[in-house]
Amino acid sequence: MNEEDNDFGFSFAEDIEKVVKQNSKEAAAANSKAKKIYDMIMPFLNNLKKNPDMPTIVWPNRVEKIDEFIAKLDKVIAGK
Repeated sequence: MNEEDNDFGFSFAEDIEKVVKQNSKEAAAANSKAKKIYDMIMPFLNNLKKNPDMPTIVWPNRVEKIDEFIAKLDKVIAGK
């Protein structure tokens, strides 16, 4: 007899409740991270839209600023 022969298609409600609670916590954490990232990115996008008639954007220290922003995003993703 193998394991599949002993699977009668049921599980205990307590086990299901644990899984649902765990999934709810994970979903809440993911939503929180998504909200933080959204709140970080929207000011950037809104600033880019401010002067649509200007063909050129002056962005001194662009690489450093982008690297700083990436580090902040990485912290959010890591849950810090």
